[in-house]
Amino acid sequence: MIRFSRKQRQVLTWWRQNRWQAIICDGAVRSGKTFCMGLSFFLWAQSCFDGRQFALCGKTVGALRRNLLTELVPCLRRIGMIVRENRSANSLMVEFGGQRNQFLLFGGKDESSAALIQGSTLAGLLLDEAALMPRSFVEQAVARCSVRGSKLWFNCNPEGPEHWFYKEWIEKAESRGALRLHFTMADNPGLSPEIRQRYERLYTGVFYRRFVQGEWAAAQGLVYDFFDPARDAAPAPEGAFSRWRVSVDYGTVNPLSMGLWGERDGVWYRVEEVY
Repeated sequence: MIRFSRKQRQVLTWWRQNRWQAIICDGAVRSGKTFCMGLSFFLWAQSCFDGRQFALCGKTVGALRRNLLTELVPCLRRIGMIVRENRSANSLMVEFGGQRNQFLLFGGKDESSAALIQGSTLAGLLLDEAALMPRSFVEQAVARCSVRGSKLWFNCNPEGPEHWFYKEWIEKAESRGALRLHFTMADNPGLSPEIRQRYERLYTGVFYRRFVQGEWAAAQGLVYDFFDPARDAAPAPEGAFSRWRVSVDYGTVNPLSMGLWGERDGVWYRVEEVY
């Protein structure tokens, strides 16, 4: 027996109304949004279509299998669906209620991934961890959903408030005809109070706001609140050093950072830097 919260039940049934063209589930980690969205996606597809193609997308195909399909496929089989996986072709063939559909698996890890899904004709699309995928891949995948009655399904954990997915989809959810549901750990009845408290103690600062509270929070101030300037940024002493080293963080998208380090009495000091 699987218990669902009120918000999870809303995810399972939203497609029965013709009011929305898409659903967006974002929020805290371990909030139960991924599994109920995956289950709802397959129930919708098998109830509304026959002989169509759908897409399941993750950061990579391997991550998609780990995060979604490992737990979901046994559940689909328990409720009576026949699920056959072709791992070499990265696809699933699903039969249920006399209707048969194919589900293609895609990874959206970089800009080149958009070419993988280009040319497909889809009746529906589920993007797991959409905020981790490049915009070019997401927009190409959305453009593939041209079948009448097709719908879009997005889930993700928060990033910064200037992230393109937040600006283009979450802030514009109503104008895009999307139902946005914000999840917290309280929306997952399968998460015990002890485990929830563990997560609340595990993170601090911006990571607590994003992963526990589910906010699209900017990294303001100190991300590492255990930083101690007196200990971790002590001024370099005057005089000679016994050894010298140069550290380089090359940076391709981010700036270059170089440091000149000197050692005295077993302690290394960052004497000069170039940014």
